[in-house]
Amino acid sequence: MKNFSSKGIRFSGKSIKCCIGFIDLVDSTKNTITMDNLESIRKYYSTFINSISENVKSYSGKVIKNIGDCLLFYFPKTSNNKNSDAFKEAIDCGFNILDKRYNINEELTTQHLPPFNYKIIIDYGLVDLALMGEHSQIDLFGSTINLCSKINSSSLSIPNEIIIGDNVYRVLKSFPSLSKNFNFFNNSEYKITHVIRYPTYNIKKEHIFSPPEKQIGSAINDLNESKNENGLFFNKENNNKRVIVVDDEQEILFTYRAFLQDYNYEVTSFTDPSIALNYIRDHSNFNNLLVILDIRMKNFNGFQLHQQIKAIDPTIKILFITALDIIDEILSIVPGLSKEQIMRKPVDKKVFTNTVKKLLNK
Repeated sequence: MKNFSSKGIRFSGKSIKCCIGFIDLVDSTKNTITMDNLESIRKYYSTFINSISENVKSYSGKVIKNIGDCLLFYFPKTSNNKNSDAFKEAIDCGFNILDKRYNINEELTTQHLPPFNYKIIIDYGLVDLALMGEHSQIDLFGSTINLCSKINSSSLSIPNEIIIGDNVYRVLKSFPSLSKNFNFFNNSEYKITHVIRYPTYNIKKEHIFSPPEKQIGSAINDLNESKNENGLFFNKENNNKRVIVVDDEQEILFTYRAFLQDYNYEVTSFTDPSIALNYIRDHSNFNNLLVILDIRMKNFNGFQLHQQIKAIDPTIKILFITALDIIDEILSIVPGLSKEQIMRKPVDKKVFTNTVKKLLNK
């Protein structure tokens, strides 16, 4: 085991949203166990690591670490969620890895080594940045990393295909001139809990991308097309603060909307939590968004809806409003929640509007 010295791993306290990727070398243990010398094993793994690392680097990505026969990498430029070219590079990288596999396998065959087969998962989400060891090498942590790793090791990951998560799928679909270059096929859902399921997709090329001289025009088309969309996408400027209210009583929704009518908020309300959840899933831009939840509702309660929302994007702000006197219990069962995110019914207008304003400005 590598010794990271007394400095160990130091979390920076910084987080970014970006594309990450996992690539797994399929059946590597079965392949290497039959090799009769260490030199062949070293050659096998070094060819895998070096070829993937060079490929990722050529598409503005960075390999973070190898985990056994799996590599974790990310694309820093995708932290700008309006940069369609950065997301194009991330997907192109995956396809190029698969395309180059044939040449690499021919070379391996001449050296009497087994061919490479890959499982690739690419997704987008929030990651925590950390520094590792004496040389302060960047490392990534967080739920996005964990989810990608689990999908990659599950039956949802298909050898020599690219599987993408729902988060990056929605970002790609927000760039019409980019997404039209791909076909997306439903690849079932990953079961996070018994009530939370995360969609995945198999992505394939539709046709060749536009040549470089047309890319500027395509970028302009992306911007113009996004202006005509009804959804709120990453490449669409929207500085308005948004509030989604979910309560199964229409009178309460009317009251909350009346409280907020004097503010420049975009307010949407739902009595059915399932419809509210689908509405949130159809959006890609979760900046300046607050979701206000009742706890006791039909279909599923506010805690279950909270879990589903956080699975979509952990940065979405939540405010619970309940008639139950269980504030301490809520704080104990919902991780990361603060007292200011829970209010008792009936709400005071001034307290309500001040709380909404404070949470939106965080």
